Amino acid sequence: MIHPWLTVVCTLGILAVIPALSVQYREFLDRTGMRSTIALTVMISAGSLLIWLLISLFIPSVWGSPLEYPTAALAAVAGFLASLTVRDTTSRALPAALFALAWTALVFTPIAIVVLFPTSVGIPPTAGPLDLGGALPVQVAVGAGALVVLTVARRWAVEDRSHARPQSWLMLVSGLVTWAGWILGFVGLELSVDSVVTPRIIVNSLIAPLLGIVGWLIAQRITTARTNAGGAVAGLLSGLVAISAGSAYFTPLWAGLTGLLAGIASALFVTRRVKATGRHAWFLVGVHLVAASVGLLMVGIFGLGLGLVYTGQVTLFQVQFVSIVVVVLWSGVISLLLWLAVRQAARRGHPVPSDAVRASS
Repeated sequence: MIHPWLTVVCTLGILAVIPALSVQYREFLDRTGMRSTIALTVMISAGSLLIWLLISLFIPSVWGSPLEYPTAALAAVAGFLASLTVRDTTSRALPAALFALAWTALVFTPIAIVVLFPTSVGIPPTAGPLDLGGALPVQVAVGAGALVVLTVARRWAVEDRSHARPQSWLMLVSGLVTWAGWILGFVGLELSVDSVVTPRIIVNSLIAPLLGIVGWLIAQRITTARTNAGGAVAGLLSGLVAISAGSAYFTPLWAGLTGLLAGIASALFVTRRVKATGRHAWFLVGVHLVAASVGLLMVGIFGLGLGLVYTGQVTLFQVQFVSIVVVVLWSGVISLLLWLAVRQAARRGHPVPSDAVRASS
């Protein structure tokens, strides 16, 4: 039975993630002051949400669905996250806003329709990927877009803004708010309260982030000989992202293993890329693309009653893998075209310094 109140709880829980992530990603935001930063974030998030609602008006099977408004909230989160790599390279609001809104229309929306509303485009529900929390249209797509922008803009110098990171206690509080919002979102996306599935979602959404913290701190200790609160919050995020797709499909053991592997893989990726490039924005690729890919592939292996270890069949794993590849390619190509389209406006707001300056940043 579908509970309408869960739609409201789910939507509000997902939207609550945006201000929490804004705190954690402060160093990637624009440099025009707190008030302007907040205004731009609200504009991008609200605009992305409205774009989804407007497009869905033309798809009867989507408009009016119980998932309509939770998906709109996911669009707001995705639009905000997609804007971060552009906002990291320019202080001008227009390029970031145009990039994020166009990205929502051209990348998030078609992927979300195919993944979350497969029957609306003629795909049987059993033929598509298993993705309860929208990991493909949000996490994988955002991470792939960031990967392309960071690769294309690798010669763009960006000053070290690590000083803009919040204090440890504020980072931890924002991480807990993100965690709570994510759990409410996962439960709400199920659209019903079940005596078996709902407790499984909640337990897995607690275990995976905790093991994500452990995995990140282990990798951080090995690679940098230190651990800190920032690493703990990063591990928490990687665990949450990793469990997005499969919170309803794992036993607690496999959920914990998924979080642990995602924390380790994300930390190793981020540490190496930041060390090689000096760009902290590679964090967005590690936490969103790498962790989400780990989670999606683990569903193909350990998904209850469906994964490789239960059926002996590789079909689901293949579907999950192909889905990741397709989303990465689609988001990568569109993000590249959008970046090239707004690059001149961004260049005027933040001139391109020499490689020497980049190397010292």
